[in-house]
Amino acid sequence: MSISSLNAAEQTFTFSAGVNMIWLDQTLAWNKTEYDDIENVTISADYVRVPSVVIPNGIDEVRLDSVKSSLIQNNGEASVIITDTFKTSCQIDITMNPFDEQQCSMMLMPSGNFYLGVDMAGSIMGGVPTFFIGNNEWKLVDLYAYVEDVPMGRIPNLVKFDFCLKRKSMFYIVSIIFPMTLLSLLNACVFLLPADSGEKMFYLISIFVSYAVFMNFVNDSIPKSGDVCRLSVYLTLVICQSCLAIITTMASLNVRSNSLLFKSETGVQPMNDEVTTNSTERPHSKSASK
Repeated sequence: MSISSLNAAEQTFTFSAGVNMIWLDQTLAWNKTEYDDIENVTISADYVRVPSVVIPNGIDEVRLDSVKSSLIQNNGEASVIITDTFKTSCQIDITMNPFDEQQCSMMLMPSGNFYLGVDMAGSIMGGVPTFFIGNNEWKLVDLYAYVEDVPMGRIPNLVKFDFCLKRKSMFYIVSIIFPMTLLSLLNACVFLLPADSGEKMFYLISIFVSYAVFMNFVNDSIPKSGDVCRLSVYLTLVICQSCLAIITTMASLNVRSNSLLFKSETGVQPMNDEVTTNSTERPHSKSASK
């Protein structure tokens, strides 16, 4: 068993698993004492009537058709192990992305007038095989199996397997959130640069372009739907901060430029500037006469 992918953009869940299906067919029973005490046989599934089961939420393949052989007991109990790669639809909520948890399901429904059941109901995480292969983006938190009654005429019930998945968010923290936080702090540092350096606007535009690159990366990784994730909201807010920093810097540079132009035209000097004058007058000396 392994989890292949959970595509948020396409709303699909792909995994590989094996389904062990057991049923009782009295027409397949025999008396083992009459056949050299043979208790079970393995024959091709082409010679055995295998109950038809469909996957209602399946994509590409909706039937369990990958049956090669079946094991039949002398009491009429037959079993098959179906191993395949399943692809099902999954409604993904991206509001808490990248700190989200998703629940995807696989449903099995009989296509005839018979009932389906499960050996273990509720959490079957303990039954997950030791050779389970995890995913580098999603962690399997729990696995549930239960039977639901479906009042749909010839369809009496269905079996549902719920996969509880949690996203591994360390990649997003290191690659997106942490760099964006640093860029947000660098935006505020623009007011520490002297206005005469002439590098303020180039500094802010470079940060703004970095924001746009990160925004495109995030938009490619989330589905195009009406829901908005909090990561996109955070990136939008920091872009607004960058725009406000650019507008504020332009206004301050404009005010400073107009102030310098006014001083050059009127000749008004600041109060703290020293005015030097060349004077040719001689100082007067007073003498006292008796």
